Amino acid sequence: MQPFFMVYGMGQGAPTARHDSFGRAKAEAERLARNNPGIEFYVLATVGCARKTDVEFTLIKRELDDEVPF
Repeated sequence: MQPFFMVYGMGQGAPTARHDSFGRAKAEAERLARNNPGIEFYVLATVGCARKTDVEFTLIKRELDDEVPF
């Protein structure tokens, strides 16, 4: 997984756009601040990811016909 950045305006809705570099996120924060005086825009960076995985498939090798039996 590659890190990404998001821009959050204080008191605004949750951010939805992902930026693949700090520079792009910074430019977007500056653009938003310019167009929305009085609101602070923060650049947020990913630091990690949590994911629950509870299904594992293990292939058991054996000879199979080309036809699927169902």
